[in-house]
Amino acid sequence: MPPSETNQYVPTTKVDVSYNTSHSPKRKLGSTIASDDQFGFEGALTADISVDCIIQTGLAGGFDFLADANQGDYVSIRIGSGQFNKCYATDVSVNIEPFVPVSLSAKFVSLDPPTGEQISGDTNPYGGNEIPFTGDDLVYGHTVVISDGANILNDVQSSISFSRRYSRTPIYQLGSINADTMLLDGVEEELSVSSTGVESLIGLSGDKLGGTLQLYMVGVGVGISYPVIPDLINFPAGARVLTESYGVAGGDTVSTQATIKQVKL
Repeated sequence: MPPSETNQYVPTTKVDVSYNTSHSPKRKLGSTIASDDQFGFEGALTADISVDCIIQTGLAGGFDFLADANQGDYVSIRIGSGQFNKCYATDVSVNIEPFVPVSLSAKFVSLDPPTGEQISGDTNPYGGNEIPFTGDDLVYGHTVVISDGANILNDVQSSISFSRRYSRTPIYQLGSINADTMLLDGVEEELSVSSTGVESLIGLSGDKLGGTLQLYMVGVGVGISYPVIPDLINFPAGARVLTESYGVAGGDTVSTQATIKQVKL
């Protein structure tokens, strides 16, 4: 089933697609390799999809796959005229810097990509309607709201990056070369914060959060107060600061880097 172009539209800045075959040379003892039959194919065809996008209020339906309730499910992705089915997210990252639009990157693997088709654009983008893209509704780094119940951050953060990695196992049916689905084995997240100070250094087991650290991505428009993707960056009590570093340059402030990690599944 194709995704809704209006309800699930994602304002992307770059998309990369890579098709991969599972092949090996056909080498046999006592015989040469036939010129018209050089490779054997032992596995399914898969397609890796990489998407870079920006986040805007009113265009959040395409990010539903990020919700915890949907992390084991697949999505369908339409790129131009091509529809990629059974797409499972493998990596997600978010980069936040002051006065710059928040960027989100996601990687998928498609178990059912289109084949034998020409590459062409969408002849009827956004269902034939005008795409409601406006800079006034974008999420910027300086509009991100930080709720630091863990009291782990200082007052000045120069940049924040978030990443999530899904571990999945393909499941094959008897008599089929293509994987039918993928099981979700694990989900791990980390938050890397660059700032200008450090209160204390971590010990042997890091530093456990005593409260919740959460970031809300809010649009820059006047009167906008609700987050675009709720609960995406949420590190509750029990997550740990596991790496920490700092440096000092002549005539400059102290620069620190801390990484908080959690295992969600």
